[in-house]
Amino acid sequence: MRIAKTLTSTVKLMPATACLLLALWSCSGALSATKSDAKEMSTCPACPEVVQIEGGTFLLGSPVDESGHVEDEGPQQRITVAPFAVSRFEITIAQYAAFVGATGYDADARCLVMGENGSWNYDPEASWRNPGFEQDSNHPVVCVNWNDVNAYITWLNNQSPDRQFRLLSESEWEYAARSGSTTPYWWGDVEDDFCQHTNGADVTARAAYPGWPRTGNCDDGFLYTAPVGHFGSPNGFGVEDMVGNVWEWVADCYVDNYSRHPKDGKPVICEDCDKGVFRGGAWGDHGSFYLRTAYRGAWDRSMSFSNIGFRVAVSRDSN
Repeated sequence: MRIAKTLTSTVKLMPATACLLLALWSCSGALSATKSDAKEMSTCPACPEVVQIEGGTFLLGSPVDESGHVEDEGPQQRITVAPFAVSRFEITIAQYAAFVGATGYDADARCLVMGENGSWNYDPEASWRNPGFEQDSNHPVVCVNWNDVNAYITWLNNQSPDRQFRLLSESEWEYAARSGSTTPYWWGDVEDDFCQHTNGADVTARAAYPGWPRTGNCDDGFLYTAPVGHFGSPNGFGVEDMVGNVWEWVADCYVDNYSRHPKDGKPVICEDCDKGVFRGGAWGDHGSFYLRTAYRGAWDRSMSFSNIGFRVAVSRDSN
């Protein structure tokens, strides 16, 4: 079972007319992509390492003839993204624990975890501290909903007043994940090459959950989450784990097509937004749906899962 698999049958799709395509920030960028210099910016002990991403123009979404294409990945749109910075890795348990330790924040405890039968189940005891499997401090934090994520970001910004962190827009996420590529997967065309680059549903997952319909024929070494950066396989912009390991919340409200998507890379903001977008696939995902760069997931923002985490961005004008 994959969260995004359930999306198309159970999530109420919101028409584009229900949303306001509002700007959260304003800046301009170049019209061609250039490789990031992967420069680390360290402004405070709590701040994550970030990678500078040069602005550029790219095609958001996937062509209709791409294997695994889903209708909400189109129509493709040419998007111009301004320069920004993004955390090199997903936010870790250690980084999130620092926030909770400093503030006493009590994360919402509505986390769905993977059951022994290979299906999602609500566990009232599950939390970011106990997602149903073992993790160490360098694994990505999971079982955090959209509000928990933004509470962390608010705290982080108080630690770094000269640099304001935020969630990526969906356009920024795909631009950074593609890192100049146009293939279905950022590493190329072969889906089972994922074990060289990231953590997905592999032969270990097939043995643990034989009922799963999609698993790969390689072994990435992990059934559940992997430590961030474990594979040592940065993409063309120097960012790691953008696809696989855990899904990542982004700033956008979910709309079921790209026909009115902002052309300047800003997020889609809806008046009544209860379905947030997450991107990238996770440890339980494989194949032409879930690990493709263009694939989109969405769910109730108040919910959390043991395969959804996040990473953060910084607008270049606040660097």
